[in-house]
Amino acid sequence: MPNHEDFNLLIVDDNEMNRDVLRRHLVRQGYQQILAAENGKEALEMLSGHNFDLILLDIQMPQMNGYELLAYLKADLKLSHIPVIMISAVDEIDSVVRCIEMGAEDYLHKPFNRVLLKARTSACLEKKRLRDQEEIYRQQLEEANKKLAEVNQQLEQLSKLDGLTGIANRRYFDDAIAKAWSIAVAEKQTIALIIFDIDFFKQFNDAYGHQAGDECLKQVARVAQRTIKRPHDVVARYGGEEFVVILPNTPLSGAEKLARELRQDVENLQINHAYSAASMYVTISLGVTAVLAGGDRGYSEIIANADKALFLAKQQGKNQVQVWHDGLSAGLIT
Repeated sequence: MPNHEDFNLLIVDDNEMNRDVLRRHLVRQGYQQILAAENGKEALEMLSGHNFDLILLDIQMPQMNGYELLAYLKADLKLSHIPVIMISAVDEIDSVVRCIEMGAEDYLHKPFNRVLLKARTSACLEKKRLRDQEEIYRQQLEEANKKLAEVNQQLEQLSKLDGLTGIANRRYFDDAIAKAWSIAVAEKQTIALIIFDIDFFKQFNDAYGHQAGDECLKQVARVAQRTIKRPHDVVARYGGEEFVVILPNTPLSGAEKLARELRQDVENLQINHAYSAASMYVTISLGVTAVLAGGDRGYSEIIANADKALFLAKQQGKNQVQVWHDGLSAGLIT
C-alpha cells in the first residue's frame, strides 16, 4: 500500500473544533495532504480543483447537510468513485443504514476513536487503491484488445494480398467471386471475367533472372490495377504469371473492350523481351467471358469459360484477346 502522505483527504464539517481534532488524528497517522471545508458549497469548490482519495463528511451541517452532499457526489460520474466516510454525533442504526444505502463507504461516530478512525480510513483508502488499479488494468486491457483487433485486421488484410505484387491474392479472389456471383444472382445481372497471363514468362525469367521477372509481375499488376477503374471490380493474382479480373454487372462487350485496353497498356510498358515469339516487348494473352448469373449456373462455369478463352488466345499466337461466347444469347452481348 502507498505511503499515507501520498493520499489527498478532505474533511467536511461545519464545526471548526471537530475539523481540527480530526485533522490532528489524521496527521498523527501519517497523512499530510489534508484539506478542510466548513460546508457543502466550499467542499464542492475544492472538489472541482483537487483530486481527493477520501472524504470524511459530517452529517449535521446547515444549508447542505451530509446526506444531500453525499447524494450529489454519488450522482456525479466524476466524483462518485471517491470513497466517503460519514461522521455523526448520532449513533443510530437507521442513520448508518441510510448512509451505506446511499453509497457511503463507512460510518464513524463522534467523539472519534483513534484506533477505529485509523482502521476505517486505511481500509477505505486501500479499497480505493485496488479499485483504481483495477480500472487502470481494465483500461490497459481495453487498449491492448483494441490494438490486437487492429493488428488482426491488418493481418487479415495482408492475408488477402499477394506478397509480391500487392494486389489481391487467390484467397481473396475465391471469396470475391463467390460474393459477386451471389449478388449477380440476386439482382439478375451479367457478370464478366477476364483471365490473362504473361506470354513466354518462363523464357523471360530464364533470360533476365528472377529479380527481373518479379519486377515484370509487379509492373503488369500495377497496369491492371490502373486499367480496372471501378471500385467494385477486382484484380487478383491467380497464380504464377496468371491474373484474373472480376467485372460485376458488365456485359461481354464491355469486358472485351477493357481486355483489349489492358493488352495494349501492358505492351506499352515496353519491357524488353528478346525471347518472346509474340513481340519484342512483354505481352499478355487474355480470355474473356460473361454469363447471366442464376439458374443452375455456378461461378465455376465462368472461370472455366474464361480459362477456355485464354487457352484459345495462347493457342492462336498469344498477345491477343479471345472471347468465349458459349451460353450467351445474342441479347446479352451488347
